[in-house]
Amino acid sequence: MAALDRPLNFGSGVMELGRFQVDLGTRELRRDGVAIPVGARAFDILAVLASASGRLVTKDELLSVVWPQTIVEENNIHVHLSALRKILGSDRNLVLTIPGRGYQICVRRSEVAVPSSLGVPMRVAPSNVALVGREMAIQRVLAMLDSSRLVTLVGTGGVGKTRLALEVARRAEQDAAEPTYVVELSGLTTRDSMVDAIMEACGQPTGCAGVPEGGVACALSDLRGLMLVDNAEHLIAHVAEIVEALFATNNHVRIVVTSRERLRISPEQTFRVDPLETPPADASQTDILAHSAVRLFLQRASAMQVTVDADGRQLQLVGELCRRLDGIPLAIELAVARVADLGLDGARRCLDDRMAFLTGGYRTARLRHQSLRATFDWSHALLSHSERTLFRRIAIFDGLFTLDWVGAVACDTTLSLSNAIAGTDALVAKSLLNVQMEGPRVLYWLYESTRAYALQKLRDEDELEAISVRHERLAVCLPRRAYGGYLNPEPGSVSRTSPAARPTR
Repeated sequence: MAALDRPLNFGSGVMELGRFQVDLGTRELRRDGVAIPVGARAFDILAVLASASGRLVTKDELLSVVWPQTIVEENNIHVHLSALRKILGSDRNLVLTIPGRGYQICVRRSEVAVPSSLGVPMRVAPSNVALVGREMAIQRVLAMLDSSRLVTLVGTGGVGKTRLALEVARRAEQDAAEPTYVVELSGLTTRDSMVDAIMEACGQPTGCAGVPEGGVACALSDLRGLMLVDNAEHLIAHVAEIVEALFATNNHVRIVVTSRERLRISPEQTFRVDPLETPPADASQTDILAHSAVRLFLQRASAMQVTVDADGRQLQLVGELCRRLDGIPLAIELAVARVADLGLDGARRCLDDRMAFLTGGYRTARLRHQSLRATFDWSHALLSHSERTLFRRIAIFDGLFTLDWVGAVACDTTLSLSNAIAGTDALVAKSLLNVQMEGPRVLYWLYESTRAYALQKLRDEDELEAISVRHERLAVCLPRRAYGGYLNPEPGSVSRTSPAARPTR
């Protein structure tokens, strides 16, 4: 059987969906215990949606998992979903299409298997992989928890917020001898499911659907210890309301939240989780090895038995890969997995198509952490229409740019200046756009991987040519010095090296 025709492996286990059972091990769909025929692709789609435990799955995420090495039309999803719904019959509404966003399984939380460890306070076990380059961050967050009861770790997708938060929770648990309550939100889509998850994690009875925040807070008024609320960005308003209500009734609990944006409530202190440090292009061999992004790359390469010689040529390639991946841990780990197949030179060449190249994350990882595209899909799905328009259009800038330049290039009859200003603030808040101060000026810039994703969106919307023309007009009107000394070598291209106009860490 050809590699592309082999059935996908989703592991083992049986998932209950009302009257239906999805057996991942035998790839069998049963209704009331009786097997019913289902096509291979339709089963793959059902397995992906069921494994998401009610979380919304984007179109691109579904395509990347079900057709991982094939370019297919979105209509393929519709065809197989139609066949699947026909099989489900009167239960066809188990599979929902959310227009413009994606697909999800509509199940009650009681129908989804929840690890029993969530029913009691959870001891955070130490990771079996050393956390590289984060010791100062750990100490800083622990110090913030001494002076504030709420600390939110914010940062771009894949930067390592969860791993940092778990290590902070583990050390806080050791120091204070108090329990930790871990609340995982990534698979949830509603306020009620979030409330149930919080109550379960704290060992309290669930079934609080529709209960006001104050009622939930009263039920947890005697809670002591540290609560870790992980992956809160898609439910951020509900999380903020619950946390604020809890603090009004409870003077003991401390809370750490991980999110791509902050809660924006009064007790909150924010810690921005930056990417790991990357070496400059002219770094010596010793300097390259001193940077945390390189150390992570070599650690993961060693774990995968990928040999990297400690000579100048190979280390320079590792430094370049880490630099072009912006020091983002998830991107580095995905790249190391491909180096095992392609070598360092091959991996570097493939970065020009990194969204297709950086796949194959841990099988046990959340779907959005199994490829770089899925990570960005998650963030992109949370943007409004005008924010998406702005996001893809500013991808034309490689390096630093100003708000005035955004207005000149991105604004037209479909995007007003006021929407562009509000959208810029939103993209910064959601960790998709970076800010740098240069005297009185505010400058913006995109990580290279973020820009690559946004450029693809610009192409998909057939706007690349029009935005490139506006960009070229802007470049002609501005003195070269005012433009930062850098002009794109090719409109819409992703630079092969970090330009002088882009900040370095």
